[in-house]
Amino acid sequence: HSAMGALLAIADRIPRRVMGMLLGLVAAASFTLLHTSVRYASRELHVFEITFFRYFFALFFMLPSLIGTRFQVLRTRRLHLHLIRCVMLMISMLGLFSALSMSPIAMVTALSFVSPVFASVVAILFLRERSTLSRWLAVAGGIVGMLLIVRPGIIPLSLGPILAICGAIAWAVSIIVIKLMSTTESSTTQVTYMSVIVTPLTFMLAIWVWKWPSLQLLPVLIFMAFIATVGQFAYTKSFMYAEATALMPLDFTRLMWASLIGFLVFDEIPDIWSWIGGTVIFLSAAYITFHESSSRTTGKSAAPSKA
Repeated sequence: HSAMGALLAIADRIPRRVMGMLLGLVAAASFTLLHTSVRYASRELHVFEITFFRYFFALFFMLPSLIGTRFQVLRTRRLHLHLIRCVMLMISMLGLFSALSMSPIAMVTALSFVSPVFASVVAILFLRERSTLSRWLAVAGGIVGMLLIVRPGIIPLSLGPILAICGAIAWAVSIIVIKLMSTTESSTTQVTYMSVIVTPLTFMLAIWVWKWPSLQLLPVLIFMAFIATVGQFAYTKSFMYAEATALMPLDFTRLMWASLIGFLVFDEIPDIWSWIGGTVIFLSAAYITFHESSSRTTGKSAAPSKA
């Protein structure tokens, strides 16, 4: 614990916004490593199983907080919202992980930037948020970016990008549910419920395609759950230190990491269209973030906790 104390003492000296941005960079790198391990594991295991192991092993990393709080962390009055969020999250992960198993990692990363754009539409339709022309223009920008990456009619439309987009839509719904829950639910409660609910749900799918992972793959699966937990924690914490507008641009580093890892590990030459489309989507999502934070004079935005 002394090492942890020393780290916390150092953290206290770092300016809050800088600390938030450092955490944001850690989160972006962690999620890229998560995607890399999913891609690697998909050579041997079905996506249903990979998703199950990602949450099953994460439970072990959650145990200290569960036992430390004598399971108080599970107290909630909004179980229905946790359930909706977890089902959406599971659909989102299955879409994302399936896409990673069949498409270039940089392309899937570029398409994943579209979630905040879809979340904006969900918020307008279901939360009765203000619908403005500039917001719809940003949504249109996000769709144009997606079309630039997928280029239907120019290149054959494959299943990977479609699944990545479906995953992004489910993720957008999950972001909105998190916004609704953030007033009463702590990030620890949200993250813990995620593993507690999603593990049995994904097991019910995994059982149909079950195959024991090889001993070589086991460390990869444990690392996958560990790095996802680190990313989740860093991402959620980053919003406590810095505002969304400062953190948003850092998420773009994911495309850089994904292109680099795709090239070095999987021999994928980064597609220029993934970069162009990804940039267009990202700018649209960034505009929505800036627009929301400038129009929100009261109340702080919640951190959309990543998977």
